[in-house]
Amino acid sequence: MRALEYKFAPNENYEDLSCGRVIYHRTGFSNFPVRLASEIFMRCFELIGEPHKKVSIYDPCCGGGYLLTVLGFLHQDQIMSIYGSDISLDATQLAERNLSLLTTEGLLKRKEQLEGIYSSYHKESHLDAIKSVSNLLGCTREKMKYHVFNRDVLSSKPTPIKLVVDIIITDVPYGDLVSWSNAATVENRSHIDKMLDQLLENLSDDGIVAISSDKRQKISNSNYKRIKKFQVGKRKIEILRKAQSYRE
Repeated sequence: MRALEYKFAPNENYEDLSCGRVIYHRTGFSNFPVRLASEIFMRCFELIGEPHKKVSIYDPCCGGGYLLTVLGFLHQDQIMSIYGSDISLDATQLAERNLSLLTTEGLLKRKEQLEGIYSSYHKESHLDAIKSVSNLLGCTREKMKYHVFNRDVLSSKPTPIKLVVDIIITDVPYGDLVSWSNAATVENRSHIDKMLDQLLENLSDDGIVAISSDKRQKISNSNYKRIKKFQVGKRKIEILRKAQSYRE
């Protein structure tokens, strides 16, 4: 497996997007490396093959929405709409708050909150967060569409909303912090393969799926063809396309 060589995301300071700084964080919810998130998205966007098209993206295991919020700030020019789902109500409530930061109204509300905290505690970290809000205000777009809903992505129940997107990107549960809703395999298949079955109806014919997992989790779903596979530390990144629309 090849190590990832960055070709789109510059090696720069992403501290404004640090989890818990401006973007809301709660214990028990995972974050994701900002530069890596941007690189994965841009590799998927390149595969769409329409550089002037704005795309829709969906994270079916969104947790607190950190990954989607980061992408929303970094790629306003490429993203038209954002969707996130999770089995946990606590997760989707946090994701809703985070995605609201992609609007001027949401960021100004967060700034007011941080100013109140700073006036009470006078911590340098809170002042830094207020400065980050000002920096991020230039990255908001009022027409950014987002929607968050509850869904068990391993269930065969229909998606609660009509949803067909260009890019599905997700960091699936692994390790001690988060886990799938069911710890056992589903119908003798891996959780990821079962999830991919359910996501077929949510992916456009030429759409792209990017999955981040640990090296132990295998993907062997015949409905998809793997295009790229990379390793970044303990993470494995696999980029897939629907088998019937696979292009050599």
